[in-house]
Amino acid sequence: MRFNRYLVFYIILGVALVASWTLVGQRARIAPNVGMHIMSVDENCQPWRAPCGAYASGFALVLGPSAEEGGILHLVGERLPTDAHLDLVQFDEDAHQLARPQLRARPGGHWVIRTDPKATRLRVNLTSGEQQWVAEFPLVDLTGRPLAGPLLRHSS
Repeated sequence: MRFNRYLVFYIILGVALVASWTLVGQRARIAPNVGMHIMSVDENCQPWRAPCGAYASGFALVLGPSAEEGGILHLVGERLPTDAHLDLVQFDEDAHQLARPQLRARPGGHWVIRTDPKATRLRVNLTSGEQQWVAEFPLVDLTGRPLAGPLLRHSS
């Protein structure tokens, strides 16, 4: 009798484990494997003073000051992503998301950006097909001092 109780317990435990692993496997198949790459940004980057870049394999995003109000973003390199779509997000000092910055396309892979004066970080999401690259540029305060470290960390 005691042996039967243990046998029933282990059968129930085995069925529960198989069912849970099956559900985990189904979730893994539902979520597509979208390639996301975090781009490494220049150390001591101060884009409103001098251009600085975020680098990926074969291309770079360069953010720098513009003759117009705001900044200019260039997409440069040997292997540029085709049909690139940019999405910009800006953050304040407390990492709260601000309104989307204004973005105007220029010919030749250039964009003019106008950010909020309270913005301390600018995150650039570049999407091409199923690939996505993310770069986060630190912005500077009115005195020109660089602000605290990045919200995203580049993992080598």
